[in-house]
Amino acid sequence: MIWSLFATSPDWSSGLDLGLNGLPYTLPVHPNLVHFTIGLFSIALIFDVIATSHGLLRPIYDGLKINPDRSAYYDLGWWNLLAAALITFVTVAFGFFEMLLAEPPAGAVSPWGLPALETMYLHGVGGVFSLFMIVLLTVWRGLERYRWRSRQRAQVSLRYVAVSLLVLGFISIQAEMGAQLGGTFGLHNTAALHISEQQSVAELQTLTIPARTVGQAISTPTTNYPLPRWEIQGDRLYYGVAEVLTLPANADRAALLTQLNERNWSADDFAIAGNQLLLGDRPLPLAASSYHLYRLQAALLSLR
Repeated sequence: MIWSLFATSPDWSSGLDLGLNGLPYTLPVHPNLVHFTIGLFSIALIFDVIATSHGLLRPIYDGLKINPDRSAYYDLGWWNLLAAALITFVTVAFGFFEMLLAEPPAGAVSPWGLPALETMYLHGVGGVFSLFMIVLLTVWRGLERYRWRSRQRAQVSLRYVAVSLLVLGFISIQAEMGAQLGGTFGLHNTAALHISEQQSVAELQTLTIPARTVGQAISTPTTNYPLPRWEIQGDRLYYGVAEVLTLPANADRAALLTQLNERNWSADDFAIAGNQLLLGDRPLPLAASSYHLYRLQAALLSLR
């Protein structure tokens, strides 16, 4: 019965309508591509380890009366690694696209004690790092295969194998975080989300969601995302990652930050009254100039 949730087809009239899982297609693509990345990379490493351990495995081969071709294992390791590097570009691309459409639930915590938003951010950054490392290992492996060790029996070095094992361990952590996003937090997995809320099968069968498009999902942030904070680095004021203005030397920076971060202000809360720059009904420790007022208002309007 729960399968009917996944069998529901989104409205393709515009090609951008979001379906039951919050995507313009029925099931998320990123988790499926991840299995290609992990599988191909793991198989490549296994074949390289077998080939590198050829001498140690010789007694087993002799006992089984087989004589495997060592170079064939290296060939399998190389081509599987190359395939893993290529597919991972697509894996990461779909991951970021689906992350843009995700609505991480507020209040939920993973088994590792991390909220949904932090888990999603760490998973995204880790995905880019994994792509970088797989591509780096592919270049390294190619140089060993075709140049540095092309005339040696051992086509890969022990150093390469050791680094690959470390990368595989990191990818395994990434995979667990991705599983938490889909299973624990129900991102693009409506069935898991509502089952975790202990809804009955009858309730799941009558489940409906508001109509949304990709454009709406990207342009309208979910309310569960934290708003940017005002920060000061050196003599510059930032709102989130956007630089707003350079502060005068005599500005009371601690008082300014306290007032700016006191609550979620709107651009209309900033004003000029005489020779004072106001936030609400209180003066800010900043020069009362139209430039400062404009920059403060523009920061709120552009990032909220």
